[in-house]
Amino acid sequence: ILILILISVFCSEFLLYYFVLSVCKWPKIASQNGNPVKAIVLADTHILGPVRGHWLDRMRREWQMHRAFQTSMTLFNPEVVFILGDLFDEGDIVSNQYFEQYANRFVRLFQTPRNTKLICAVGNHDVGFHYRLHPIPIHRFEEKFNNTGVELHTIRDVQFVTINSMAMQDDHCYFCEEAQFKLTEISNIFKCAKNEKYCRKGGTEKRIRYSRPVLMQHFPTYRASNKECLEHDAPEMEKYREKWDVLSKKATRLLGEMLNPRVAFSGHSHHYCKTKTILGIPEYTIASFSWRNKYNPSFLLATFTPTQHAIELCYLPTEGNIIGIYVFGVCTIIFLILKGLISSCSRSKAK
Repeated sequence: ILILILISVFCSEFLLYYFVLSVCKWPKIASQNGNPVKAIVLADTHILGPVRGHWLDRMRREWQMHRAFQTSMTLFNPEVVFILGDLFDEGDIVSNQYFEQYANRFVRLFQTPRNTKLICAVGNHDVGFHYRLHPIPIHRFEEKFNNTGVELHTIRDVQFVTINSMAMQDDHCYFCEEAQFKLTEISNIFKCAKNEKYCRKGGTEKRIRYSRPVLMQHFPTYRASNKECLEHDAPEMEKYREKWDVLSKKATRLLGEMLNPRVAFSGHSHHYCKTKTILGIPEYTIASFSWRNKYNPSFLLATFTPTQHAIELCYLPTEGNIIGIYVFGVCTIIFLILKGLISSCSRSKAK
């Protein structure tokens, strides 16, 4: 019986993740030249803090995410991992002292191999919605995750731009002005890379080989609802609010004008969606990585070259899978106990 219990635990808490995730494969690009960048993209891990949720719920969800993430690292060995905001569930309300523990817990759960780069965009649960933005949450997030809100990351001539979605209000607040300044800097880098006549004499712009960038942020770009999705797993088609559920039309068009991205990735809604944006480019909104927010969490395997991309949607095990293994184990144990009792009774009667 003890052996059956150990086998059930091993299968449901370890082996199941390998079995389910091994179905996923790196997507291939049709006209692939050179060495493409292989990335895992996920969002909305929502690690619980001291206020919301029960400690047992926290332990369970963190173990599930840790196991799923580490299995993905082993199976896929990505070059880079993007986590698109809401790393924490209470990052905007905890004290500095607790945030230190919070961030260390995140690093332990989502530890990557030495050859894998981790890039985290900021979400509203990390620093607050626009109306609650304050220097303390933003600066401590920057310090821990080396992210100033708007960043250009270049990996083998593939350009990735991460955005602070909450600073895209264009209302001249300090954080919006700072984000606008960084966007202008990055836009100038792209202009210089496309045509040297736009390079400033004696300028200190980062020199890159131009390719249209990949946009990475927490909020999706503007869309009215998930009815616009070409693919989705949302149970309801609720209407989205600009600046709360998605970027405003104005902010979306601003990103289009300044960056001219070729594809966008986002989170926030907790549901998967593939859509064509008002910029005329594809956008992939990634479901929450936490079972607390979604019955069937998922993430993306993404392959990039400077001009192309390919996407594979990967689902994690459901809690139904895990419960099913435990139920099977319990039923097997009960069957063996009953079989033993019946056999014992039969021998007693025979005597």
